[in-house]
Amino acid sequence: MNWCEEQRLLWITDTLRVFGFLNREHLQIKFGISQPQASKDLATYQRRFPHAMRYNLSAKRYEAATKG
Repeated sequence: MNWCEEQRLLWITDTLRVFGFLNREHLQIKFGISQPQASKDLATYQRRFPHAMRYNLSAKRYEAATKG
């Protein structure tokens, strides 16, 4: 994983902590990346941190997983 990818994953962590949700478009706007790259980053994040977020199908966004 290169430095840019690592920075995007760190940003996902911070965004989930502060706002509680994000979607692909947030990554695309923040980092100027393509939709496929944003999807790949979110999939990588889910593989590395499987219990940190879950996809809300009705809201079409990833949300921070609640503890407990």
